[in-house]
Amino acid sequence: SREDDIMNMERLSDLFGRVFYTMILGPSDAAEEMWRGLSADIWSMVEQAANFPELSLALSMCLYNYFWWEGAHTSEVNTVAVWQSARLMYASVRHAACNEPSLPVTDFYIRQCHLRWRYLMMLTSEVGRHLILHRRDVPAAATALRTATEYFDELRRLPYSGLFHGLIPHEVNFNSDYYPAATMRQGPIWKNPAADVPVTVFLEANYPTIRQEFDALLESGVFNALSEQTRNAETQFGPRGDDWLTAYLYRKGEPIEAVCAHAPKTCALLGSRPEIGGCKMGGSGAGFLRMAPGGRLKPHFGNAPRLSVHLGLIVPAGEIRITVGHESTRWQEGRTIVFDDTYIHQVVHNGDEPRYVMNLWMCHPCDPADGKAPGEAPPAYCDGPPGIMQQLGLQ
Repeated sequence: SREDDIMNMERLSDLFGRVFYTMILGPSDAAEEMWRGLSADIWSMVEQAANFPELSLALSMCLYNYFWWEGAHTSEVNTVAVWQSARLMYASVRHAACNEPSLPVTDFYIRQCHLRWRYLMMLTSEVGRHLILHRRDVPAAATALRTATEYFDELRRLPYSGLFHGLIPHEVNFNSDYYPAATMRQGPIWKNPAADVPVTVFLEANYPTIRQEFDALLESGVFNALSEQTRNAETQFGPRGDDWLTAYLYRKGEPIEAVCAHAPKTCALLGSRPEIGGCKMGGSGAGFLRMAPGGRLKPHFGNAPRLSVHLGLIVPAGEIRITVGHESTRWQEGRTIVFDDTYIHQVVHNGDEPRYVMNLWMCHPCDPADGKAPGEAPPAYCDGPPGIMQQLGLQ
């Protein structure tokens, strides 16, 4: 389309996604040849983007979704693709007039300006960070980080930036559109989960039961098959298809019977909690997650509005960490961490054995209805001005 760049993004993403998952991640002797062909196609289109700015958004997201890594099975970041993705995203910002302070708020969100700006912040700051920390390429890193600063300064001048302090690009997130007061108070990694997120106390108290069923599931050798059976058609979060596997226990408040048959007590525990059993939002659920040794999850955003809770199950020694926004932490067996996955977040596993956690993508505690017990009110830390989504009547 010459007018609708969002439709272009959806169509191109669907096309490349189908090719990627059927030909690249699927077993095939011709995978490398197919990857080269796919790469040639995308770069040919990138060369034309200057003449067709309505393709900038689609190409930027395609490079981010499927070309973050140097290849389908390598953990090397493709800094050329990420940098090009960033420049295309900025072109899409300008094409949609998302950099105009006078743009009405309704148009700002209809045109997905909030998404464009937040991905732009992630792409530019993360490529600069990688170039300096991992490539030791000081000139290239300086260029990327200087550009990120220029873009960030431009974002800060907009009335609907969604920024609280306007200090660093990693401040961007999507929950601020819904529950700004709580998002500002809690930050990326919540500091007092036992008091602020009661389900964490419940999970830790029931850890022995959950761990016993999980160990039995692992011992049975069905984890990989359950992950394959219940997985989503997701973009390329990790460089290898089996870096990050999930055996889903719940989705949108409904148990996944194939997995719950192996963990009935765990599913009953989850079903008793309104945060999961009573949470119907599209991005909610729970599952057992495996991260393979040497695995990576690239920087990405989770779906809003929600919150993530991890219960450590098997956490081997080594450098294994999650970074959310500007904060990092490490899992502990039997303990929970709570984080806002609508911030930029990523995972590194440099240990020698798989890491397993149980993840809850739960309804946000500030949601007044979804994921609540009868008569339950949002906690006090939610008090404050309404989010822009409520103001626009979109929540």
